[in-house]
Amino acid sequence: MERKQKTDPFSEQINLIENFEVEYWANKLGIRPRLLREIAKTTGNNVHDIQKYLNK
Repeated sequence: MERKQKTDPFSEQINLIENFEVEYWANKLGIRPRLLREIAKTTGNNVHDIQKYLNK
């Protein structure tokens, strides 16, 4: 049986596979989950990098 590792939704890396993390961070950043995933394609999944991108 494979164990699914839970990630801390408050870590600096967003696990883009976990919908609850994407929804949490999208809400925290004031954007839609779909936009968060699109931005992460450019910036990677680091919260600080995504915030920098949004503040441009």
